[in-house]
Amino acid sequence: MLWSGVERLPSATSRRSRPTWNRQNYLNIHSAMLVRAARRKIRRDASQRTPYFLEPLTLPWLCPAQMRWASNSTVSATQSSDSRRQKLPRTISPRTESRSLATSADFLPSQFDPPPFSAYTYTPSDRARPWTSDRIRPGTPGIFGWDPANPLIIRGSLSTAAPRLSMKFGIGGDPTELFQNLHACLRVGRFDRAAALVRRLTDIYRSDAPEVTEAHNLYLKAMLDALHRVPPEVTMAELQDWFTKEMYGRDVEPNVDTFVTMLRASLEFLEGSARDQSVRRYLDLAKSLGPEVFEAVNSSAEYSESEWDSLVRFQPDIFDEPPTIDEQPNIDFSTPGGRAIAIANGLIPDPALTVKPVPQKGLGLKTLNQALSAFDPVNPVPFPNQMEGSQEEKEKAFAYMRQLRLEESAVEAAIERWRHENEKLQKIGVHGILKSQPMESLMWQWYTKMLPLVEQELKEVKTVLANPIPANVSNNRHIYGPYLELLKPEKLAALSVMSILNDFASAHHFGGSTKLSVVTMTLGNLIETEHNLDVQSKQAPSNWGSKSFARRQLLGKLSRGRYNFNKPPLPKSIEPSDSMVLDKNGCLSFPLHVKTRLGAVLVELLLRSATVLVKREDPKTGQILSSVQPAFSHTSTFEKGKKIGRISLHYQLAEKLEKEPIKGVTGFRLPMVVEPKPWTGIRDGGYYRYPTDVVRGKTCDDAQRTYAISAIEKGDMKQVFAGLDVLGKTPWQINQDVFKVMLQAWNAGEGIGELVPEKLNLQYPPEPPQGAPAKQRMEWSAKMKAIECEIGGYHSKRCFQNFQLETARAYLKETFYYPHSMDFRGRAYPVPPILNHMGSDIARGLLRFAKGKELGIVGLQWLKVHLANLYGFDKASLKEREDFAMEHLSEIYDSATNPLSGNRWWLGAEDPWQCLACCMELRNALDSPDPSRYVSQLPVHQDGTCNGLQHYAALGGDKAGASQVNLEPADRPQDIYTGVAELVRADCAKDAKDGVAAAVLLDGKITRKVVKRTVMTNVYGVTFEGARRQVKDELVDMFSNSKEPPTDYQLSLAAVYVAKKIFKALSSIFNGAHEIQFWLGECAERIATSITAEQIKRLHQVADGDQRLYASKYKQTKMTAVMKKKLKNSLLAYKTSVIWTTPLKMPVVQPYRKTKPSEVQTCLQDITIFEPSASDIVSKRKQLQAFPPNFIHSLDATHMMLSALKCDEMGLTFASVHDSFWTHAADIPHLNYILRDAFVRMHSEDIIGRLAAEFKARYAGSMYLATLKVDSVAAQQILALRHQQRIKPGTPKNTSLASATTDEILVEAKRQKLLSSNKPEERKEGEDMITPASIYEAAKDSTAIVQDCAPSLLGETTAKKAKFIQGKMIGRELSEFEGHAFGASAAEEAEALEELEVDEKEKAADRTVGKDMSALDTASETSEGRKPNNAAQASKEETAESKPKKKNSVKKIQVWLPVTFPPVPKKGDFDVRRLKESAYFFS
Repeated sequence: MLWSGVERLPSATSRRSRPTWNRQNYLNIHSAMLVRAARRKIRRDASQRTPYFLEPLTLPWLCPAQMRWASNSTVSATQSSDSRRQKLPRTISPRTESRSLATSADFLPSQFDPPPFSAYTYTPSDRARPWTSDRIRPGTPGIFGWDPANPLIIRGSLSTAAPRLSMKFGIGGDPTELFQNLHACLRVGRFDRAAALVRRLTDIYRSDAPEVTEAHNLYLKAMLDALHRVPPEVTMAELQDWFTKEMYGRDVEPNVDTFVTMLRASLEFLEGSARDQSVRRYLDLAKSLGPEVFEAVNSSAEYSESEWDSLVRFQPDIFDEPPTIDEQPNIDFSTPGGRAIAIANGLIPDPALTVKPVPQKGLGLKTLNQALSAFDPVNPVPFPNQMEGSQEEKEKAFAYMRQLRLEESAVEAAIERWRHENEKLQKIGVHGILKSQPMESLMWQWYTKMLPLVEQELKEVKTVLANPIPANVSNNRHIYGPYLELLKPEKLAALSVMSILNDFASAHHFGGSTKLSVVTMTLGNLIETEHNLDVQSKQAPSNWGSKSFARRQLLGKLSRGRYNFNKPPLPKSIEPSDSMVLDKNGCLSFPLHVKTRLGAVLVELLLRSATVLVKREDPKTGQILSSVQPAFSHTSTFEKGKKIGRISLHYQLAEKLEKEPIKGVTGFRLPMVVEPKPWTGIRDGGYYRYPTDVVRGKTCDDAQRTYAISAIEKGDMKQVFAGLDVLGKTPWQINQDVFKVMLQAWNAGEGIGELVPEKLNLQYPPEPPQGAPAKQRMEWSAKMKAIECEIGGYHSKRCFQNFQLETARAYLKETFYYPHSMDFRGRAYPVPPILNHMGSDIARGLLRFAKGKELGIVGLQWLKVHLANLYGFDKASLKEREDFAMEHLSEIYDSATNPLSGNRWWLGAEDPWQCLACCMELRNALDSPDPSRYVSQLPVHQDGTCNGLQHYAALGGDKAGASQVNLEPADRPQDIYTGVAELVRADCAKDAKDGVAAAVLLDGKITRKVVKRTVMTNVYGVTFEGARRQVKDELVDMFSNSKEPPTDYQLSLAAVYVAKKIFKALSSIFNGAHEIQFWLGECAERIATSITAEQIKRLHQVADGDQRLYASKYKQTKMTAVMKKKLKNSLLAYKTSVIWTTPLKMPVVQPYRKTKPSEVQTCLQDITIFEPSASDIVSKRKQLQAFPPNFIHSLDATHMMLSALKCDEMGLTFASVHDSFWTHAADIPHLNYILRDAFVRMHSEDIIGRLAAEFKARYAGSMYLATLKVDSVAAQQILALRHQQRIKPGTPKNTSLASATTDEILVEAKRQKLLSSNKPEERKEGEDMITPASIYEAAKDSTAIVQDCAPSLLGETTAKKAKFIQGKMIGRELSEFEGHAFGASAAEEAEALEELEVDEKEKAADRTVGKDMSALDTASETSEGRKPNNAAQASKEETAESKPKKKNSVKKIQVWLPVTFPPVPKKGDFDVRRLKESAYFFS
């Protein structure tokens, strides 16, 4: 049998050898069982609760962060599993929850204390300044010690598209989809369909694959759950038959979970000798698979107390009789440390989170789901007055109860609100007129009309799924049906109404319509989320890991020596698997095409249900006419040559959304009224019931998620999670004074301070007369389209502001919190999207800290500085900013006292609503008896100076760049935007004298605002085209009030001109950052065009005759010629993403891959979706160009996290908007010190050197496809070598000499293996080998390499300068092969650069703006699609070798080179510690 001799896992996760399993063993065991059963009677006097006791226990500890050079102690955290409580039949003693267990444990010894942060001392200036810290504090939390030469690596380069089964009756797809379908079918009780899915999975996997065992275990557990139901849906005989026939009969090896399920079923549903025989049978089978399996089966936490007690008593030959409950000693928590550890690990409940039952009248906890709203004063959550405990404990319990209702009852509350509003209208006799009908009533009517249609759809789904016949084999209900059945029709209808209105009330649709694909996918995601929310709400808190540990401890004492239960269990594998479609909370992910189909079905039903009653006056007769019209319509348009479906909104409904507050729609991801749940897993944290990913992202490469899960399991993400928790526990409130002013302006329809006015003053241009020239009509049409776009943008923005105000109104008297998640680079974002501090000036002006702090003298000064910053006076010295506030004190008082009826000075600020809030705060402070004692709640900001440029200057030690971004101490702040604007303005004035048209147009008009956005985004990789658009937008705004504005063509030319000048200015200021950017880009290009060591090894296997197409766990099919070609292309495909680890140990995976689109047939139209997988090739251009900015973003995130952790440690309130950090005014000096110390701490380490070491380890053994110039010495020698090799007999003649072959990969891999050998003779053999790579290395020609895709560099970089930097870098790399000195001296480099600059200046004199535009157009035509996706395609695109003078002659050749990385650029002489003396680093 296939079970024989197979290494298997005790829990299908960890591998360890065990005894041989075969059919004869099975028969022998079965016979022996019958004999033993006849001789022995199993004892029945088991107690209800299993007694046990524990020895003193040391549990895992969160080790403090340590420096890289410090000792690194690692203790694995105990992982807990999900719990499941089942109701037992009456004949079996009921299962009860175990009593909480714990031991006395003290804190760990002092050697785990963190070392000092700074290795250097810092003494602040003796000058007394109000904006400096008055005392020295310890440094920021240290960066985790980790070895860059041993990074987390998950091998996935051999991933090929898994076997796909053709879709038949909705069963098909890849293995992951089959598992998703299996879970859905089991959850809705479709066992016949689930059985078919398990058999299909067994057909595509080998019998020893862990996924097969997992599929059977899922089915067995679902059958056991069905046995508990009344009446039972299956029988015990069916469950036993499945194990015997489907698992044993198909050679599927059981594991721990299998035996636990079968033992539980036997103990609960069998009696007498049948029970004894069955239990003994499964125990003996478990023994045959080794002691690890047997021990894990006996100590499983899945058993109830009665089941586990019976199981132990079944084995008197192995265990002593367990003690009764009366004999159990009391557990003593002798120290606070031991109690804290026990709480953290679930051994005892956390009293802070325990809500005691409260006897109360009216609504109780069980009826909360039917409440109107968590904040509804008519029917609120009852306060637990009768609960025992302090007032603080009661308030925390009350907040927790309200938060649970917010998360669990959003849909039910919305339905009840709609019904209530509609009933009120019916009572007063108002019927259905759109203009007078509230939105809630309208939504209730749509809901009630849609509900029967949804119920009918579910009936048809049941009919189709119950009768799979040839006539309905292609019916889409087979595909989406089981998922649709997961929710009740009431929720499906309500979600549809809420989702589509959310889409139209957001700021992301255009002109009253939104894409059908967006609407359907959003609704599909909501259905998935709501189902998972239901699953989580039904689960009891889990402490399985603790229970299993406790049971192992007791079994170790009861054991008679045959088994060792005191040793730790085998660790679970963290390798990804096809069966991993659930997270640890039981949340199921739906297939992408299923979500699309679900959304389309429900949208189609809503289109049929949602109508509005419109009344108009007949212009001829004056009669009032009424008609029922669709609220939404489905249309199709063409965009960029593609047919796009759109959902449009009735125009009167759109007007209504702009004006009327909508309640019961934004029930998802609202701010929390209790501190967020600390993050502990990929979807475990933030909201208590609402599942949220800690690493957010669009549908993209799933490698980031896999790496994140693995890092979490290893404990690498603890500091990152701690940082997110700090951000999440900052309490907020609505600034009621600002809200009242904003609401007054909104209701008056005023468009002030970014509020969109109710009536837009936009004038349509007059239509040209008939017979007007075509050009005139085209210009008119373009203006009309621009105005329509503007109106659509204003409409969506006003709807979004409506939502923001409604959210602020709901939270007006609340203290609330923002749970935070992060993107793949580690940058943190608040999860609630509507109203948060990362929003616009409107959102920020409405928010303030819930906790206040006395200003003090320093705080009062910083409050004045903050006002000047908000007004735009932020480039002066701190003293001048303080004086600015005092000089405008009368205007500040007028703004605070009469914001709308006064002179409105605050509206002239850059951030008017925040400025108004600051005016009110400053007035209140100055009017108080002692302004220094005033308790301020206003957040005060400390903003970095173009933070990305600060990181580049520190990385490169660029002294000139550092001075431009305030890293160097100075008396006044340096403003990089003003500096660039001055350089551009000077060039513009000079060119205007020479008659350059664009310069003449812009002479004297270049402002800081024109260049700011481009300078800010240039460091993050903005392209020239993106910069041109940014500048053009600013120019359009600048000339909007001009009497004779320039034409669009003139503005386009001017934008090109300004963009080039900005790039040139940046290049001159930050010349020192170019080498680092180029180094990062060079590394990314090599990685993105490489094949891994695993791919090379597999190529060797294929060359030796191994033709497996899929991974070894799948059953293989006979290889056809097409399949062989597919295998080769897969092994030569570029699948390697750029991956690195942040200083806080978070792995970052760039998600840029080329995913082929697929069409999904829906009831509305075909919808195109993208389903990425690890087998997709990477996007070389995006990987290269995005790496430098993404790397800087990850450093940004690290700096913020370190600062947040230290602020929390010191008791500072902290909030962050990327590189803008907020705290109380009184704490600004402390925050300033923390920010500087964290930045110095980061950049005092060799960040780039550590990255290089990580790359070397991560991509060891890989090869990349390099391109050489054909006229280089190395290329000529390689061509000669290939000519000699390919004229030999048996060599294919149809391969171009310019193309690199697979054989060259294998030969080079052999050479590298020999060179790394410890045997001198083998190294000598490798040195004597001649390969294309060895020829390239020997030639030492740094100019031979051709870079296909240049990285995005700061500012303007000419082609010659880029080649110079590349040659210099590669020259240093080539010199390291044999230790020769290679490359130019510093004097020669300076001379070469000077020659390049002179040459470029001479060429620039002949350029014109028209040529620039032409060059831009040519550059934009270069598409990534023309670049090769893998080595095979690249080889095909090379032309055959021919005469050099012919038009199509070869200009470059390809060669496989080992993946090495250039030496790290030398750092400049800037000492980053100097920024500690800079008052304006953050200010």
